[in-house]
Amino acid sequence: MNRWAELWEDWRYLYRQKGHHAWPEIVRDLRHLPARHLQFYVLERPLNEPLPDLPPKVALELRPFRAEDVPLVRQIDRPSEARMCERRLRAGHIGLAAWHAGRLVGYAWAFDEAAQSLERVTIPLMPGEVLFTDAYTAPSFRGRGVQTALAMSRLSYFQQRGYRRAWMYIEIHNAPSLAVWERKFGSYRSAMLDFYRVGPWRWQTYRPLEAQS
Repeated sequence: MNRWAELWEDWRYLYRQKGHHAWPEIVRDLRHLPARHLQFYVLERPLNEPLPDLPPKVALELRPFRAEDVPLVRQIDRPSEARMCERRLRAGHIGLAAWHAGRLVGYAWAFDEAAQSLERVTIPLMPGEVLFTDAYTAPSFRGRGVQTALAMSRLSYFQQRGYRRAWMYIEIHNAPSLAVWERKFGSYRSAMLDFYRVGPWRWQTYRPLEAQS
C-alpha cells in the first residue's frame, strides 16, 4: 500500500472515531507530508542494575503480542499502525500486549541487533543490546500506568535473558515520556538524533551529548 492510500485509510478511521474532532490530526498529517524534521533524545538503561517496583494503577494482563492481536489494534489505533505491528511480527521483533478485562489497551515493541529492520530511525546496536520502539496506549487508558507496566515487563524480559543494555529514543518535547524513563527507570540521555524527511528521501544525524558543547 502506498503512502497516500495508507493516509486515506487512517483519515477515514479517525473521522469514524472522532468526527469533526479528527480534523486537527488530519491537518497535521497534511502539513508534514512535504517535509519533516524530528529531534530525539537517545536514552540508555543498563540492564545489570536492579529494576524498580512500579505496580500498575489498573489490573493488567501482559503477554506476548500475537498475530491474532493485529485486528484488535485497528480498534484502538490507526490502520497503518496495525499494519506495522504485523510487519514487526514477521521481522522477528518482540511485542508485548496489555489487556484489561479482556480488552486490548496497549502494546509495545523491541528488537535486538539480529532483527534490525523497519525502523526509519537507526540506532547502532551491539550484541546484548536492545532497542525499545513503538508503544501505544488506548486513549481511555492513558495516565493509568499501562506503558510503565509494559516498559517494566520489557526490561525484565531482556534482563532475564542476559541482555546488558536497553536503548530508546524519545522526541525532545515529550516531557512525560522522558520523565518516566529518567526518573522511574533510571535511564540517561546519551545522544541527540535528528531525523529529516523531504518527499521520499530520509536521512538522520546522530550526535553523542558529550560532543554538544
